[in-house]
Amino acid sequence: MKTHTLVGLFKNNGIRLLAAGTLLVSLSNISPAQNAPRGASLSKAEASRASAAEQNKYTFIMFWKDQDTTTKSMWSTLQQNLSDKNTASVVAVNTGDPQERKIIEQYGVSRAPMPLTLAVAPNGAVTGSYVKQINADYIQQAFVSPAKSQCMLNLQSRRMVLLCVSPSGQAGVPKGVQNFKSIPCYKNAVEVITVSQSEPAERDFLNELRVPASQNSAVVFMAPPGVMVGKYNSSVTSQQLIAELKKAGKSCGVDGCKHCK
Repeated sequence: MKTHTLVGLFKNNGIRLLAAGTLLVSLSNISPAQNAPRGASLSKAEASRASAAEQNKYTFIMFWKDQDTTTKSMWSTLQQNLSDKNTASVVAVNTGDPQERKIIEQYGVSRAPMPLTLAVAPNGAVTGSYVKQINADYIQQAFVSPAKSQCMLNLQSRRMVLLCVSPSGQAGVPKGVQNFKSIPCYKNAVEVITVSQSEPAERDFLNELRVPASQNSAVVFMAPPGVMVGKYNSSVTSQQLIAELKKAGKSCGVDGCKHCK
């Protein structure tokens, strides 16, 4: 069955967000560059993940402990659905292998139920987590849009996200968002991500956030672990954003969520 132990669906005001769960706490201080390490000392799994990231591919990492029927079935399903794809690589990691200690510790899976497969986007975001069972539909759902993977990575890294949706053919960051980002106690705790309504690959993500195609612009404010702080138009002010954070209080999972004093 599919599990959201690592990547949960959080609901707020009817909007679902993919964000980090309890076992991804170890990712909180990992930068995108660290997610794809380089060097001769890389383990087999680390090298596979780094190579895939360089080729803009996903990595499906299957962590296992015993070569039982469940483990063999999961591995077979991954091979059948991904071996002939040029969009992903697949690697198996024995949690008892000392050479893979770093990647096991990075994802905090040493005590997780096994087998466990994590889908990792090229930028390092974990976009899917599957315990015991996996199927073709679950695998397909792990492939997300570029903007969504950026949002997920920042939420998993314990950072807030201001997603700025611009009209087709236009770009830019609203003044209120710029002002908020410039405030010293927020600038390192929030990531501003831009996306255009004209990008077909992002339509499903925008639908998930309930930003209709007819809406000229929008600002979607998200915070870890998966809190929808609010959704606004482009005229939102920094004062409004600060006020919303104050309302969110302990629901927001980073120190940067506290309003400036």
